[in-house]
Amino acid sequence: MNPTVRTILGAQGGVASTAQILAAGVSRFQLRRLVQDGHLVRLRRGVIVDPAVWRAAAPWEKHVIRARGLMLGPAGAPDSPVALSHHSALALLRIPVHGVDDRVHVVRTDGRRGQSDGFVQCHAPVAPELVRRAGAAPPGTEDRGSASQQLDVGPPMRAVRPALALLQVAATFGVESGLVSADCALRCGVVTREELEGMVGSRRLGNGAANARTVVEHADPGSESPGETRCRWLLHVLGLPRPVLQAVVRDHAGQFIGRVDFLFEAERTIVEFDGLVKYTDRQVLVAEKAREDALRSLGYSVVRITWKDLAHPQRVLAKVLGGFRAAAAA
Repeated sequence: MNPTVRTILGAQGGVASTAQILAAGVSRFQLRRLVQDGHLVRLRRGVIVDPAVWRAAAPWEKHVIRARGLMLGPAGAPDSPVALSHHSALALLRIPVHGVDDRVHVVRTDGRRGQSDGFVQCHAPVAPELVRRAGAAPPGTEDRGSASQQLDVGPPMRAVRPALALLQVAATFGVESGLVSADCALRCGVVTREELEGMVGSRRLGNGAANARTVVEHADPGSESPGETRCRWLLHVLGLPRPVLQAVVRDHAGQFIGRVDFLFEAERTIVEFDGLVKYTDRQVLVAEKAREDALRSLGYSVVRITWKDLAHPQRVLAKVLGGFRAAAAA
């Protein structure tokens, strides 16, 4: 690869604008040949990516690349009124998202509504005071994977405030999507409940306002992963009693036995969300079985919910109700 292009890409997490590359002395012909030969990937007109970074990136990391690529072009110019919004704003902070699309979502601060296409969705304008500059992920939000460390370089980007972005996700994509992001944002200190409550009370969110209010009401930092959030919301939708999150269980002598994802206290039932469908480390498997045996010896029933179960609500309901019956019969 051209060393100048490599330097630009390396300083910006593997993504650059065409204008940046041309301004560094690379000709349009050279740039076109680099793309044709597979040394670069063109995501859209004006957005160039290092193919190695693109291939290594997880789906949510690809969204960061798209968002940064857009804002490294004219949309991110100092005098531009464009700012990232919705999950595109959250992606810069490594806040997990669920049930959203791949388009880069933006708003304007000049009162105008821009054009949308297959790459970018432009929404109703917002006031300038609702926009700030966002850079690398804050402590506690990183999901270090294939490309994450590389993506945390580059200049800060204009984006709406996290509290507004969370409500935008809820209003546009639904309660479950909003909760997945809101739970993490609260847990990591990116937003406070007061900020969410103040934002939902002052913003017009159209047909999605009810979804946004529901997210603010039910957001809980006790859920420690997107899977736990989705499981918790499903338990609520199914009409089950409200469990205690991250409950500590001790034996009759006060000895610590374990911390569990969900505890239905009255029903003596524990629900664990299995993010890992199978255990590959035998020692981990043995320790987990011993822990589960100890919980059952105290009269609890233990129910495990997997990612696949979340797509089958009736299966989840049957498992939990079965746990209630087992505990009652113990």
